[in-house]
Amino acid sequence: MKVILTRDYEKLGNAGDVINVKDGFAKNFLIPNNIALVATQGNLNQMEIVKKSLIKKEAKSIEEAKNIAAIIDGMTINIKVNSSPEGKLYGSITTKDIAEKILELKKVELDKKKIDLEDHIKEVGSYEVIARLYKEIKAAIKLEVTSDDVVVQEVQKEADTEEMPEEV
Repeated sequence: MKVILTRDYEKLGNAGDVINVKDGFAKNFLIPNNIALVATQGNLNQMEIVKKSLIKKEAKSIEEAKNIAAIIDGMTINIKVNSSPEGKLYGSITTKDIAEKILELKKVELDKKKIDLEDHIKEVGSYEVIARLYKEIKAAIKLEVTSDDVVVQEVQKEADTEEMPEEV
């Protein structure tokens, strides 16, 4: 079945594209969720008009994404948390925490869904986080997770010195 995408859908294409999909996929998923329309001549003419306005909107979105990338790319975020003496966090750092910290430091509101974390951060340390701002526009952020308890760092230093064998 031929359908016209009404919005960008990552695995299928961009808004306005005419694609061929299986009938069940179109009738049961794409059309009910307003992702696509049946490819009739009237819908094709209407999508041409919509596509022109989307091009203008996309240019604006790309410009905004580049501005945000210039602000946050390469920045270092330091988050202090409670942790055990071994460096394990009592909670975890999520994309929401990172987005809030960016808003606090740079006054840039970033959707937490655009921040790419493989898994929640559960240990003290340094991490590289990628923010996907627009299709190919990304920003790399360095995340430093430190313990707010000074005793933890001293215990880790003592543990490091104990592991080294003494020479006789």
